[in-house]
Amino acid sequence: MTTRALLIEDEPEGLENLQNQLAKYCPDVEVVATGGSNADLLRLASEDSEGKFDVAFLDINLPDGLVFQALQQFDEIPFDIIFVTAFDKYALRAFEFSAIHYVVKPIDGEELIKAVSRIRRRNAATKQRVDVLQQNYNPNTPNAFEKIGISGLDGIHFVRLRDIIRLEAEDNYTHFLLKTGERITASRTIKGFEDTLATLGFVRVHKKHIVNMNYMKTYIKGEGGYLVLETGETVEVSRRKKSTLIDTVRRTQGEI
Repeated sequence: MTTRALLIEDEPEGLENLQNQLAKYCPDVEVVATGGSNADLLRLASEDSEGKFDVAFLDINLPDGLVFQALQQFDEIPFDIIFVTAFDKYALRAFEFSAIHYVVKPIDGEELIKAVSRIRRRNAATKQRVDVLQQNYNPNTPNAFEKIGISGLDGIHFVRLRDIIRLEAEDNYTHFLLKTGERITASRTIKGFEDTLATLGFVRVHKKHIVNMNYMKTYIKGEGGYLVLETGETVEVSRRKKSTLIDTVRRTQGEI
């Protein structure tokens, strides 16, 4: 089935490269329109009364501002989005937190294939994901993430980091335990969240557990020991992760 695409890229060389890469690696993607600014995006989208765009490939930095300025004009975004961005580790973490699709310049063919394969036409969560991305996308305060998008079994959930008490692994799934008592199951291994959360006040203390350090109350020493959380729950600390826990606490709070 053909996927119809809109490309917004202000650099002619970048636009040509994206078109060539799509033709080479994603022949089922048909480029039906191109532009180079926020104004072009809004104009082309307004002309799209028949829903001819399945996906938009969007550069973030455009001559008339960040592309978010145009996306804010939509009540609902009627197409899926793949952002095309220069490498920036903080920006990439913002994308990961927002559960949104992206490819990095220079574009790698395999990554482009993966991004295209993940998109689903008219994803109802696209607007929410873009809103979360905009909140998190701040190069001046790279660690100031407020929310994370969790791809659950029943849809995408947007959760404040401060509301997450802990994560618990179960085979290839990860359960998020929230302070509200809610439990969200993500179809992703706990390892997939470990690096993303590591600098944001979370620490992996066991092969099955990642905890929010803000909810730690007491560490009971032992071979590995265990944590008592503010909720009264206890979480086992493995012998291998004991030093990681202690080093993380020392690094963030000084000697203990």
